[in-house]
Amino acid sequence: MPRTYLVTGGAGFIGSHLCDALLGDGHQVVVVDDLRSGHRSNLPEANGALKLIEGDVRDLPRIAPEIGPVDAIVHLAALISGYDSLAAPDDYVSVNVDGLLRVIQFAAERKVPRIVFASSSTVYGDQQAIPLSETTPPQPLTVYALTKLAGEHLLRLYSAMHGFTHCSLRLFNVYGPRQATDHPYANVTCKFSHAAANGLPVKLYGDGRQSRDFVYVADVVRAFLAVLEGSQREVYNVGTGETARIKDLIAELGGIVGRALEVEQCAPWPNDIRSIRADTSRFETEFGFRPQVPLSEGLRQTVEFFREEATRAAQ
Repeated sequence: MPRTYLVTGGAGFIGSHLCDALLGDGHQVVVVDDLRSGHRSNLPEANGALKLIEGDVRDLPRIAPEIGPVDAIVHLAALISGYDSLAAPDDYVSVNVDGLLRVIQFAAERKVPRIVFASSSTVYGDQQAIPLSETTPPQPLTVYALTKLAGEHLLRLYSAMHGFTHCSLRLFNVYGPRQATDHPYANVTCKFSHAAANGLPVKLYGDGRQSRDFVYVADVVRAFLAVLEGSQREVYNVGTGETARIKDLIAELGGIVGRALEVEQCAPWPNDIRSIRADTSRFETEFGFRPQVPLSEGLRQTVEFFREEATRAAQ
């Protein structure tokens, strides 16, 4: 049955892919995005099924009359750099925590039955015991990670008070087309894919033996779709349950573009986490969810996106 969804941050990387999927399933979508990092060009022409409201999620009380009734909310709007958050903690608390509070208040006033929240694997910090399960005690190392953990607790608190259901997805290292490359702390998969597509060198910080759980954006979208119609008040890991080393990404991308990538060796990031991998058994057990896109195919599609982007820019 067609429904109407509010997607905050819907013009961004993950949000725009989610909007594509919701529209493709015949739903109506309202996007609230300040376009600080999102782009109108990420959103499709949808013959009236998509409404973009340009605004800060913290201003939700002011722009609420423009939104209309919605059946559920997916909250993706956030500042997302762990390193930046240490330099600008006030901004991160304001956008990520106050912004979520505005969403919760909107849901309570409108009696929206469900909120799905984009949390982060960064809440775990640097752990010795791998893989990381949802019962692993959080040890956030950045203000960004703290804001995501705070968001999970806010949802638990206010859902008990107001009766809406909620679900928090702890996203691991998401990558794919439309991901931004224009800041120093951009996702390594995205930066490497962009470099490979454009014949540029890659910057390798440290020895490259750091390992991550890389999950393709299409699988992350499938995860959001899986929980939108549920009634769970839970937290779930969204990853692949597998890891790849940073140096192996370079070799894989070299195979995709047919040449060895030039590597610029750099000093390690301070406090860089050595390894992170999701225990995905809870999500698989409760929703039958398994990622479908292997890393090699996800990287190929990401490189192809950046190649097409470069071609458009040259025309």
